[in-house]
Amino acid sequence: MKDNEECRASQIRPGHVLICGLGSIGRRHLRHLRAMGVPRVDAFRTGTATLPDEGQPPPDHVYKDLGAALDAAPQVVVISNPTSLHIATARAAICAGCHVLVEKPLSNNLEGIDALKAEVEASGRVLAIGCNLRFHPMLQMVRRWIQIPGTLGRPRHARIHFHAFLPAWHPWEDYRTSYAARRDLGGGAALTHIHEIDYALWLFGPADIAMGLAAKDHPLGTDVDEYTGLLIRHASGVTSSLSLSICTGPPSRGFEIAFDEGTVRGDLISNRWTVFRADGLIQEGSLEPDFNIDLTYRLQLERFFETIEGKVPGPEVGIAEGSAALRIALCPGRA
Repeated sequence: MKDNEECRASQIRPGHVLICGLGSIGRRHLRHLRAMGVPRVDAFRTGTATLPDEGQPPPDHVYKDLGAALDAAPQVVVISNPTSLHIATARAAICAGCHVLVEKPLSNNLEGIDALKAEVEASGRVLAIGCNLRFHPMLQMVRRWIQIPGTLGRPRHARIHFHAFLPAWHPWEDYRTSYAARRDLGGGAALTHIHEIDYALWLFGPADIAMGLAAKDHPLGTDVDEYTGLLIRHASGVTSSLSLSICTGPPSRGFEIAFDEGTVRGDLISNRWTVFRADGLIQEGSLEPDFNIDLTYRLQLERFFETIEGKVPGPEVGIAEGSAALRIALCPGRA
């Protein structure tokens, strides 16, 4: 009986997870993995992260060499280092026999993605990309409305935005040195805010055509796109326009979707939405007061583990979906 119980427990959670990169998102994953009962959580880090270690949950072991960290045989690798390092780190982890969760975006260019895809398929391991907004209850609600005929009719057009002011984003660091402000690390508005591109494709389907423009000026003095506008025509017939910025404040994040029989506006900061129906009726709603977007990261990890355990057929966001969003993020160039 004891052996059976131990077997079931081992199927619920991997016993050993390696996190590559201990910046703010790596620390978030570490905290959730601890809360989920993973017995051993190690870290591979270069020591260049600017987030102070004081007050942060410590990993069990810290490695300065990726090969040594992988030689310790983790079952799962969470990749949260700079975007430009994602593909090389993921390929090393897959070759070591690990399942992999890669933080968004998949990469800062398309190089090496086909090789990674082939290696994942040959290994039988799971590779998922972290797009936590797919687990946001407001966006899940809107997706149900789209999928259920007669709720609001067909969607026709969506306006999606995420505006942030990078100097205030991580107050503990000089924003000019952060990954989001550096082209060589894979920064810029389109790549940093690729969540919005992903959920547009998730809600409305793949793109027929995508085009965009990156603003020419750089008010923050960086070498990345600080403001980017995108226009997507989806195969479903829906069009969506996206406004993505790291140089404007105060923070603003949300959407407006026009349906045949009404318009839905959602605010992903206040967690409130409004439905303006064609007959003049206005309906308002909000998420539970204790909802925090941090929950979406926990749900994302739960879904990833269920994929590894074979409880669901595939990752929520795999290489194909990650590549599709990445191609759109790259289409405006990096003016």
